[in-house]
Amino acid sequence: MQALARAARGLWPAAGRGQVQVQPARGIVVQVRDGNLERALQVMERKMRSSGIERLIKRRTEHHVKNSEKRVLARKALMARVRSQELGKSLRDILIKKIRGQ
Repeated sequence: MQALARAARGLWPAAGRGQVQVQPARGIVVQVRDGNLERALQVMERKMRSSGIERLIKRRTEHHVKNSEKRVLARKALMARVRSQELGKSLRDILIKKIRGQ
C-alpha cells in the first residue's frame, strides 16, 4: 500500500506549493470508441507487440520452458555470439590494415 502511495505522490500537487504538475502520459494509451472494448483491446495488443512491451513482460514472467525450447534458444544465442565475434574480428582486421596503410 505504501508503494502505491509513493507512486501516486507525484500525480497530485503537494499542499502549499501553488504550482500544478501535470504528468505526461506514459506507456500505451488506447481510446475506447462507442463502447467497443474488444476493438480497443485489439489495438492495445497491436501497440504492445509493435513496441516490444510484450517481449519484456514474457521475459520477466516465470514460466516453464520446455527442454526443446531451451535448446532452440541456446542455439540462437550461440549463433548470435559467434556472429558478433566474427564481426569483431573482421572489424579488427580492417582497422589494423588501415593503420598499417595496406
